[in-house]
Amino acid sequence: MNFDPAAMSAALMRGYITDTLPLEDMLYVKGKTAIVTGGTSGLGFCVAQRLCQGGARVVIAGSTEEKGKVAIELLKEKGYEVSFCKADLRSEKEVEQLVAFAAETYGSVDILVTAGGAWSFAHIYDMPEEEFIKTLDINLVGAFRCAKHVSRYMIQHKIQGKLVLVSSNCAFLSQPVFGGYAHYVASKGGVVAMTQELAKELKRFGIMVNSVAPGGMMTPGGMTNGTVRTLPPEKQQELYKEMTVAKLDSVPTADSVAIVIYGLCTKMSDGMTGECVVADSGMMRNIVSYQPAMEEYPPKE
Repeated sequence: MNFDPAAMSAALMRGYITDTLPLEDMLYVKGKTAIVTGGTSGLGFCVAQRLCQGGARVVIAGSTEEKGKVAIELLKEKGYEVSFCKADLRSEKEVEQLVAFAAETYGSVDILVTAGGAWSFAHIYDMPEEEFIKTLDINLVGAFRCAKHVSRYMIQHKIQGKLVLVSSNCAFLSQPVFGGYAHYVASKGGVVAMTQELAKELKRFGIMVNSVAPGGMMTPGGMTNGTVRTLPPEKQQELYKEMTVAKLDSVPTADSVAIVIYGLCTKMSDGMTGECVVADSGMMRNIVSYQPAMEEYPPKE
């Protein structure tokens, strides 16, 4: 029997057509159940909204009942299928209960997005140890707790799901201008490294794990989080002065990042795992629309 390259090529291309899912199935998350931590405001709320738009049933988690109530009411006004579950990411028991709540309420857990986080500002030489530990406990260990219990559920129920862990471009780009972010950078750099390892561990179960690294965004947290509150007033004033030195050419919207996260929750990302997608509108690459003037700081004597 002679080998026919043309016939082999045609057979391969026919297979491409046969195996190609309808585009609608690639773009939407209909019938899926998603957990979004930090879903009561900011980036997490935008992610929850996009997942709802895509047809998912969403459980948003947060540490504050009041914020949860407001978020749920806003999303339900649009007719979305969404619930709130109070959960402190520092408590493994509450994270485990969050996963159980989602499974009991909607019958499955198919998607996890860890958008819950905390940050503050202090130079390392003034950093209270408890602030450093608390930040890692929420941002890094909290993401671990969520990934642990969601992946366990997915494995037990043979669900080939998606885990998207939110990191930050500060894992690659030192910020702010004169620092003050060591605890946050450590937590978010750890998320990137952990993503790679989780992807390696979970691929055999068909669970894909990726991370997204935003930059600065217009969010309630971004507008209200400040210096470590236990610092002396003069130290806080010094930090606030330093933080106002940098001038960005633009500040990305939270939704511009949420759209990227949404894509990683769909079948469009089936060929990706262990990756970190930087979604900061070019900030990390110093890609700007225009260059704002920067005052000389500190001033010359």
